[in-house]
Amino acid sequence: MGWMSYIGGGLVALFVLLLFWGFLHKRHSKQKALEAILQLELGEIEPLTRECAEVFERKLGVRLNLDDCDDAAQKLDDAFRDPVKLKGAFERPGFYWYFVKPIGACLGELLRRYAKHEWRKQTSKAPFMEVRVKGGASQVFPFEKVIKQVESGEPGDLVAYVTFARTLDQIAERATGD
Repeated sequence: MGWMSYIGGGLVALFVLLLFWGFLHKRHSKQKALEAILQLELGEIEPLTRECAEVFERKLGVRLNLDDCDDAAQKLDDAFRDPVKLKGAFERPGFYWYFVKPIGACLGELLRRYAKHEWRKQTSKAPFMEVRVKGGASQVFPFEKVIKQVESGEPGDLVAYVTFARTLDQIAERATGD
C-alpha cells in the first residue's frame, strides 16, 4: 500500500510540474509576441496581411477574402475556436505566438479598409490605429486585441470588434445629435 502512495504522489507532482511549465511557456510566448510587435514597422503591415491570408488558405484550408469584410472578420473569429491549430499554422521555430503579427495586421487592415482607421506608429510602441471622430480621435490596438482574443476572447468578439469600428462614426453622430 505504501508504494501506491509514492506513485500517486509522484503523479500529482508530475501534474503540478506540467501545469507550472505550461504557465511559464504561455507567459514567455506572450512576452515574446509583445516584444515582437513593438519592433514592427508600418511597412511590414501589408506583407504580414498577405501572409495571414496565405497561411489561412494553405494550412487552415480557409479562403480569407479581404474584399469581403464581414466574411473575413467571421473567418478570423472562427479560427480562434481552435487556438492550438491556429498557433501551429503560423508557428516559427522558437516563436509559437508568431500568429499575433500576421493576424493583427490583417485585423487592422480590415479596420483601415472598412472603418476609416489609419495606422500609426510611435517610437518603441506597437503600431496602432486611429480614427477621427467628431473633432477628436479614438485609438484601437489590433495586435493587442489578437492577444486578448486568444487568452480570454469569446466566439463573436472579433466580429463585434470590426462591426463596432465600422459604425463608430455613426454612433458618434447619434450621440452628439448631429
